[in-house]
Amino acid sequence: MDITERFLQQTVIFSLLVIEKINKQLLKTYKEDLTSSEFYALLSVYYFGDMKMTAFADNLGIKKQQATRVINDLVKKGYIQRIYDESDRRVVLISLTPEAKMYLNGYTAKTIGMVNDSLEGFNKSDIEELKDAIDTVNRLLPKIKMA
Repeated sequence: MDITERFLQQTVIFSLLVIEKINKQLLKTYKEDLTSSEFYALLSVYYFGDMKMTAFADNLGIKKQQATRVINDLVKKGYIQRIYDESDRRVVLISLTPEAKMYLNGYTAKTIGMVNDSLEGFNKSDIEELKDAIDTVNRLLPKIKMA
C-alpha cells in the first residue's frame, strides 16, 4: 500500500487534535472516583457487552496484566462484576454492575446533550456530512492494527 508520509502526518496530527478537543469536553463529565483508564474500560464493556478478559484487553489495546489491574480496581469500586461459567470455572466474563449501567446510561444521555449543543451551528447538510465521516471512521477503525 502506498500511503504518503504527508497523509500519515496529517492523519496523526488531526487525530490527536480531535482527541484532545473531545477529551477536554468529556473530562468534565467523568465520575470523580474514576480514572480515565477505568472510565474507558467501563465504556468498552458498555459498548461491547459482557466479555472475557482477553477480548477486553484486545478491545483497549492493552496487555492482559494491565487489563486485570483495571478490572480489579473497578470490581473494588462496584462497577464491574466477574461472572464464572458454570460448565468451565476457568472461563470468566466481566460484566457491568447495575450501578455502572445506570451511571453510563445517564452519562450517555448527558453527553448526547453536550454533542447536540456543540452542533448548533451545523445545518442539515453539515450534519449528514459529519455522520457519513463518523460512519466511515467506525467502519475502518477495527481494521487498524495496534502496535
